[in-house]
Amino acid sequence: MSDAGATARLFVALELPPAAREALARWRSTVVDRVAGLSGLRFVRPEDLHVTLCFLGSRAVGEIDEIAAACGVVAGEPAVDSAFGDALWLPARRPRVLAVSLLDAEDAIARVQSVLSRVLVAGAWYAPESRPFLAHVTVARVGRDARVRPVELPAPPVYAVRCSQVTLYRSRLGAGGARYEPLVSVSLGSAPAAADPLSVVRRFYSGQARVYSGLAPVSELRDLLSQDVVWHVPGASAIAGEHRGVESVLEYFDMRQRMTDSTFRVVVHGSAIIAGRVVQLAGGRAVRSGREASWETVGVFRVADGRIAECWLVPFDQAAFDAIWS
Repeated sequence: MSDAGATARLFVALELPPAAREALARWRSTVVDRVAGLSGLRFVRPEDLHVTLCFLGSRAVGEIDEIAAACGVVAGEPAVDSAFGDALWLPARRPRVLAVSLLDAEDAIARVQSVLSRVLVAGAWYAPESRPFLAHVTVARVGRDARVRPVELPAPPVYAVRCSQVTLYRSRLGAGGARYEPLVSVSLGSAPAAADPLSVVRRFYSGQARVYSGLAPVSELRDLLSQDVVWHVPGASAIAGEHRGVESVLEYFDMRQRMTDSTFRVVVHGSAIIAGRVVQLAGGRAVRSGREASWETVGVFRVADGRIAECWLVPFDQAAFDAIWS
């Protein structure tokens, strides 16, 4: 892929399955036929419907191989389950595109974008946008000399969308509009051991929330833990000690769920990678003996081969933490 001195317009996108692209294409055709004032829209070709994750702009062709390799980081992220959301005019006041949002209730798409963004920023190939990431599919563009009034549009059909592939594209500009050339694709979930440590911990907390609320069995967390995982819990409470091995750690989680009768909730305030460890600040609350209790902790996680290998739990107030879990 090398070509000294040449440049290429590049972007990375989350692919939509063919059936989802066809459903969007049918919806927009129906909308344009029924709503007056939309004749100035130019349809995006169905095969080009996707969710842009990172737009890199013009990069040296000689960098493409390195960028393609960096995109492999998302192979550690699981496939994304989503659904069509609302029709959007972007920007809202003087729109240039008609788009459809993708629902991202568990921040799965945002997590893939964040993991990808970090590695591309580190390689100096990508400058993140100042506005928050919004998962959406551009379905039509406003023609160069056209003006379209941002009227309210009917929502797309209820449609579940499972996305499992991320692709690095080259955009080739031409008289008939841009043509997108796929350069390399990465299958989500194809290399779990390559998962970004922050993403592993986030997925663990998402699963843990379902377990503690009684919506999922504790076994749901097994695949996120190493066989010889160790959980360090200080103090002198009923849950304190070094829980060693996956079965012991799962029993520890199960004990906390039973002790709080599915009222245990965790709120993550923030996390970062420091010295190779994931450091996370979180608060917890639960009902014990008819009274609501709350606490704050720092969790320090060691992630290896895409699984949590060790965790150190550090309460802000050890005595109060012990009293809650007595």
